[in-house]
Amino acid sequence: MFKTRLLPLVIFTVFFGSTEAFAASELQQMRATLGEMQKLLQHQQARIEQLEKQASERHPTALTAAEPDAKPLARPALAAPAPVAPVAANTPAAVPASTQTPTSTPAEALPASLPPPSLMTFYGKLDLFAEANWGGSPGSRLAMESGGMNGSRVGVKGASDLTGNVKLVYTLEAGFFGNNGRPAQSSGGNTRLFGRQAYVGVEGRLGKLTFGRQYSPYFLETIRFDSFENGYGSPTNDGNVKPGPTRYDSAVVYAAPKYRGFSGMGMVALGGKTGKSDENALGLSLNYTQGPLGLGVSYLNDNHNAYASQRTRFAFAGGSYQIGKVKIMGGLAGANISPDQGVASEWRSWFIGSRIDVTSSGQLWLNYGEGHTRDAPVSDRGLVYAAAWMETINLQTKAYLAYSRHLNDPAAAFAPSGTGAYDYYTVSPGDTANGLALGIQYTF
Repeated sequence: MFKTRLLPLVIFTVFFGSTEAFAASELQQMRATLGEMQKLLQHQQARIEQLEKQASERHPTALTAAEPDAKPLARPALAAPAPVAPVAANTPAAVPASTQTPTSTPAEALPASLPPPSLMTFYGKLDLFAEANWGGSPGSRLAMESGGMNGSRVGVKGASDLTGNVKLVYTLEAGFFGNNGRPAQSSGGNTRLFGRQAYVGVEGRLGKLTFGRQYSPYFLETIRFDSFENGYGSPTNDGNVKPGPTRYDSAVVYAAPKYRGFSGMGMVALGGKTGKSDENALGLSLNYTQGPLGLGVSYLNDNHNAYASQRTRFAFAGGSYQIGKVKIMGGLAGANISPDQGVASEWRSWFIGSRIDVTSSGQLWLNYGEGHTRDAPVSDRGLVYAAAWMETINLQTKAYLAYSRHLNDPAAAFAPSGTGAYDYYTVSPGDTANGLALGIQYTF
């Protein structure tokens, strides 16, 4: 049975693996990085010009009677100053241009103690898709949704040098539903302004330490080896493979620098409950990357933090390997669930997938996954097959077409959905569920 399920994936992989050497993906990444650097440099130049203007207004350069012996700073000869623009009525009177004696350049007029300007980037992503679902006993569904492959978001992030080797970093990121404009990551009347990320911290050669609402290392490690990265139809998104809570509030996260191919993350999320100081969450992950090989393991212990009435422990191990134009990836995952009332259970799951560079701008994604409760009295096993085409139109725009098919045992009711969708297709236990999504992403 296992071989039968994997046969379509193996055929796709072998067929496309013999094509020309891998290059398009690396070129796209380099272009995206260059674009980001250009944006940062433009913003920094605008900030420098603003500071120079403020400094020239706050530090008059004319010599005063109280300083008869003052001398201009040594500098190269300057051209004649340009005429001063008229001063608005609500600003202090300025010395007429004809009587000013410039003694320093704007850069020289800045106080020596003024820190370097901080770098701030405004960014975002809009992901919208049309969806058709069918196969479930409740009927079919047509919808427009947000967040097919990635959640829609806007945010600001930045950094400011504290010392020569350490800088302060921050990120404020808000999720939203592009199909209706409502805020995401909000439920039960709890509306979050920055529901995706909100943290501040320091970063240097010894790593990065941040505080606030942040991604779980376990979640990041799991989707790192998911060819759909938790996107539409992915087993890590639809419930067959459980990646744990996506984010944690009041989290302290340390990301270690990469050393000889190794890197890692650690997290402690504080519950903040009176009389329950032990109800926190602890997460760890370790990666190894060398050439075409990638390996990773992760662990998460959630003690009544994200789940108020249970303790849940997650474990994951994954790997990936690049062969020419084909990248194969997958993993094994498990979750031990211990409710305050009822019987403990163990969820077991695995998935395998690939990304294939078919053209210079298009990738074929394939994925298969399954999960079930060990020794369940009624089988709740769910299987999912998924395929997607991701087309890169330019550095900011992508389009995708994805298909996902779920096969559910009598106690399972899994169905396709977007990673950050507002609403979902629902089916009855034992139904077969299908989903087809056509979407576009714009990154700014």
